[in-house]
Amino acid sequence: MVKVAITASSVTVLSLALGLPNAYSQQSNEPEVSSQAGIEEVLVTAQRREQSLQDAAVPVQTFDQDQLTQAGMESAQDLGLLSPALGVSAGGGPLTSFFVRGVGALTVNPLTDAAVAQNVDGIYLGRSSGAAGQAMYDLARVELLKGPQGTLYGRNATGGVVNYIPNKPVLGENSGYLQGEVGNYSKIGLQGAANVAVSDTVAIRVSGNSLDRDGFSDDGTNDQDSYSLRAQLLFEPNDKLSVRVAADYSEVSSTGPGGDLIGTYANPTGAPNGPSITDFTPSGIPISTGPTDPRANELRTSVLHTPSFAPFQPIDPNDLYQDISWTGFMAEINYQTDVGTLTFLPSYRESEQDYQFSGPGFAPAKTQEENNQTSFELRFATDLDGPLNGILGAFYIDEEISTSTVFAQNFASPIQNYDNGGDSWAIFGQGTFELTETFRLNAGVRYTEDSKFADGISDTFVTFCGGAPFSGNFLTPPASFGNGCASGAMPAHPVTSDRDEFIQYFVDNGLIAPDSEADIPGRGRPPFYDLTIPGGISPVLGTIVNVGDGELTSELDYSETTYRLGVEWDWADDNLLYATFETGYRAGGVDLSTVSPTYDPEYIDAFTIGSKNRFFDNTLQLNAELFLWEYDGQQVTYFTTLDSASAFPIANADATIQGLDLDMIWAATSNTTIGLSMQFLDATYDELTLVSDPGRGRFGCASDGVTNGIETYSCAGNEMLYSPEFGADLNLNHIVNMGNYDLSLTAVVSHRSEQQTNFLFLDETESDAYTMLNFDATLFADNAGWSVSAFVRNATDERFSVNSNVSNRGLNYTIYSPPRTYGLRLTANF
Repeated sequence: MVKVAITASSVTVLSLALGLPNAYSQQSNEPEVSSQAGIEEVLVTAQRREQSLQDAAVPVQTFDQDQLTQAGMESAQDLGLLSPALGVSAGGGPLTSFFVRGVGALTVNPLTDAAVAQNVDGIYLGRSSGAAGQAMYDLARVELLKGPQGTLYGRNATGGVVNYIPNKPVLGENSGYLQGEVGNYSKIGLQGAANVAVSDTVAIRVSGNSLDRDGFSDDGTNDQDSYSLRAQLLFEPNDKLSVRVAADYSEVSSTGPGGDLIGTYANPTGAPNGPSITDFTPSGIPISTGPTDPRANELRTSVLHTPSFAPFQPIDPNDLYQDISWTGFMAEINYQTDVGTLTFLPSYRESEQDYQFSGPGFAPAKTQEENNQTSFELRFATDLDGPLNGILGAFYIDEEISTSTVFAQNFASPIQNYDNGGDSWAIFGQGTFELTETFRLNAGVRYTEDSKFADGISDTFVTFCGGAPFSGNFLTPPASFGNGCASGAMPAHPVTSDRDEFIQYFVDNGLIAPDSEADIPGRGRPPFYDLTIPGGISPVLGTIVNVGDGELTSELDYSETTYRLGVEWDWADDNLLYATFETGYRAGGVDLSTVSPTYDPEYIDAFTIGSKNRFFDNTLQLNAELFLWEYDGQQVTYFTTLDSASAFPIANADATIQGLDLDMIWAATSNTTIGLSMQFLDATYDELTLVSDPGRGRFGCASDGVTNGIETYSCAGNEMLYSPEFGADLNLNHIVNMGNYDLSLTAVVSHRSEQQTNFLFLDETESDAYTMLNFDATLFADNAGWSVSAFVRNATDERFSVNSNVSNRGLNYTIYSPPRTYGLRLTANF
């Protein structure tokens, strides 16, 4: 483990530490340094007001559009490659989970909220799946705030905040850009923007992005087919009032993500000296073949489902698809007074999602979801001549979500149809008091109330070999083989999330009684349906039993006060030392499960000592941060087996996170810039208990035994997900002057140590350490407004797992990072 201790020399260490510049965290198309000005100033709005990055007493990184483009960011799902502090788990369909230093949540459905808040143009995204539709185009920057932001950002920001800030319209200017990119895997990318001055007081900005790329996997999965549009209008009738309205639309229509079946784990045999269910056998299937590759299907069909004891079915490439759209409307109204600025942000966002994706045992999984949110934020930022300035504000959001989903597994179909959502409101304030010209105190407080509800029906249709377990006719091997359950005659379930359509499928095919209906479970004995196969070995080959939870309705209310305390000291003109204590909170919630129908809120306390510095005539930037976070009640969503079917219960866990962040930019010459970012991290669970059916928990943790038919496992001491002990990014840029042309040469070396990707805590679900190389060469013509670039990303074709899942029958399904890509890019500014 990496241990970080705060000693008497911490101030010296913090003042002289090296690290990646927030302003130059990845390669840039334009030189960041000039011989006269040194390192350029970067403005951020991380604290809800514009200020220099070096003056912001918070840990924050920024990435401008050039950096995002050169790093190959196709959507927000790729941002995990940019910072050692940020991990991103992109699962099935648009499902996306963000982690900052291990603090995050696997948001596998809309019943759980993210722990890292995302804000688009200042508007909070209620659903983390919005990251899949957030294309990286025409952005002023992306800001990554590390640690809880419970005062100014509040809701669901226990791990931090990611801000996507678009370029805004500019009055009196007609300008824009066009950019085209071609690359291997038949990639064609187009983006551009136009800023038009309609009058002295009105300007509009329209921008768009289109991306089409073949799949990284042989079967066509991991492809891209998307487009996005954004339109803004700015009206400034006088020097006090500013009104900006904006609309955006994004659409994704692709096959979607796909993983590889890398091997199988042993299954319970009941024998006293049988194999452990964590014993692993590699499949030998190469990565990037995809989930529908014939070799993957051959492995899949060699595994028997339980309790039907029938072989899993192959997946057809046409079974996988995405048809997803996001739409948003917002306004930003600013009114300046003699004492400050009043800001009002109303917004409405909605999404329609229809997608099917594969997994270790899915056949495939299907989700149809509609969600919408309405939010309002009102802030007043003071601008006084005295020693005290601050921000006061109020926030409100209302969400409504309708979901129909099935994690189909051929012979087990957990079907959920539900509505959920709720509302949240908060009031907040934060202020800074200048005791002297160089020493400041700041404090903030936020009060939040959350209301959540879920109302729906949870069915779990499971096929048993022979009869239902309570009938006495349920068969297991070897009797199940004699009954013909493994012969291929057992009918697979249809992939549908409509419970009535599910039963009608079997009726229409003459497999169950013609008067059968989808009954609601939970009323005494579960509903069951005998499968009678004409000409079969047995009159009753199997029985479908609905072991689901039935009708569930939950409604809960939460409230919490979070706060921040801090001190800042300018110990020289370009040197800042600060210390903060900030708390964070994420509301509890409801789940459609009798095992864990509700889950508790989570809390975090964060201690930070940081320093931001410029030296040697503004040519050396040295920033550092020591941090200690205490995480109480982290909401952990994990995969397990309950009632003989796949389940995603939610547990609460405690953890301690501590470490050191070091950032540097050195303008070595007028043409050469070196950037370095390093993070040392120790993020460990102090308490974490997971559950499963007896003998079915494939956890790399010790069993605590069986109580009331549920086996519990103690996983304390394991490292948190997406929390590598060491991460570093080294950036080298050199400008070659060639008369009327400049050639910008950039190399980026990124390293991450091992990190766990799944709450099973198995060796095979851990992502290996990796070192990745990116190269970019960009030719500029002086005053011509164009550039041409050649690039190679992941030059050594380093592959590492970014997401892993294991089925209840032991199939390991892993999604890998992108392979080596290369291409050309042409940019024209006008």
